[in-house]
This record gives sequence, structure tokens and C-alpha cells, in this order.
Amino acid sequence: MTTPDNPFAAAEIGELYHRGRPYHHPRSLAHVRAIVGDAPVARALDIACGTGLSTVALAANAERVVGLDISREMVRAARAEPAVTYALGRAEALPFAARSFDAVTCSSGVHWFDQARFFAELHRVLRPGGWIGLYDHYFLGMRDVDAFADWSRALFERYPLPPRNPQVGDPRVEAPHGFELAGDETFGDPIEMTREAFADYLITVSNCVDAVERGTPRADVYAWLIESTDPLFGGSARTVDFVGSVICLRRVP
Repeated sequence: MTTPDNPFAAAEIGELYHRGRPYHHPRSLAHVRAIVGDAPVARALDIACGTGLSTVALAANAERVVGLDISREMVRAARAEPAVTYALGRAEALPFAARSFDAVTCSSGVHWFDQARFFAELHRVLRPGGWIGLYDHYFLGMRDVDAFADWSRALFERYPLPPRNPQVGDPRVEAPHGFELAGDETFGDPIEMTREAFADYLITVSNCVDAVERGTPRADVYAWLIESTDPLFGGSARTVDFVGSVICLRRVP
């Protein structure tokens, strides 16, 4: 199986991502902790940390946190915090000793990984009883705007999603070897956004990033996002309905 190219290694994407992504991570992690419990965490790992939004949020739940990402551009823009360090590396070949961590999180990253190798590495670096919080966050619609569905179809027709690694099974149905399901949840996360804030978010979504990497000028993609969403916003901020999902696993001996 060929691993998909990583669009988030693109030049300048780190600063754009840091500016454009909603800081939903503390809210998402609250759902994770409600499932796995609030026992103290000494050392945690945040995989696919990007610019550190998810890592800094995790630092509120652990004494020490390491953020790991394959993209030098993303890590270069990562947020500095006293209890946080960052490292470059692949999720399928974690550069850490066995049983190094009490907890691992991954926000919107699992679909880029080789699943079998990823979970094997998680089992290796987690201590027995340690937990994993896998969570995602994506837009679903816009309240009281019937044209949103047509616009969304046009977005993905114009800028298709890049290839992702096939998902091998559903952890909610059958836990990966060496883990048990602690729980899962899907929840709404409405966010009020201006047209510009929504465009800033969309320019960091993988299909738009991939379009730029394939040769479409970023300014042209952004101009289309601004122009095409103008009728949706009508000159005022709107509530965009995002959906969050969490899957929590626990390592068994």
C-alpha cells in the first residue's frame, strides 16, 4: 500500500493553519476525559500535532507533553509552552522508547496513517492501562442557510479530497489488537464565524491545500472561497455547525 502524500508539508501552511483553525481542542478533550476519567497523566504524546493547538490543549491534562508531526512546516509554527516539546517523526515509526507515555491523543490525523503500523506503535509506547483519545472535527452545515448544501457540493467538486489511507476496521466495533474500547461520542460544536474566518479555515483543509500543491495559486483558491461564500453570510457572521467525534481506547497487557 502506498502512503498518501502529506499536503500539510506545504510551504507556509503552518502559519495559515495556526491562524485559520478553530481552537476546539479543549472542548474535544473534555469529551475524551469524560470517557477515560480524570486520573493524573504524567507524560502524554500528541500525534499529528500540527501547529500545536491540540498539544497545548493536552498540556492542560498532563504534566509533560510531546507533540509529534511529520511536517517541518507545521512544527516550525507550533505554539511554545513550558510543559511542551515538539519532535519530527512518523506515526508509524514513533521515535520513543517502549512504555514512554501514559496517554496519547491524535486530532484529525488517523486517516493519513497506515492503521496496522500506527496501532502497533501506540501499543509499544503506551504503558499498560494508558489511554488513547482519537478525535476529529469538521464542518457539517450552516444554520438557516439552505444554499449551504449546494455550496458544499461545489467546493468538493472543484477541490476534491486528496487520497487518504484506507481505514482498516472501525475501532468502535472491533478494537485494535492490544486495546479495548473505553467509549466513543459524537457531538455538535457550533461556532460563529465571519466569511473571512470561514475562508481562513477552508484554505487549511486538505482539499484546498492539495489544490495549491498541484498548481492552483493559493490567492485564486482563497478568492473563490470568499466569493462563493458571500451569499451564505450576507454581510454578517453566521453559525457554522461543526461536528466533533471522539474514540477512546485503553491499552491492555
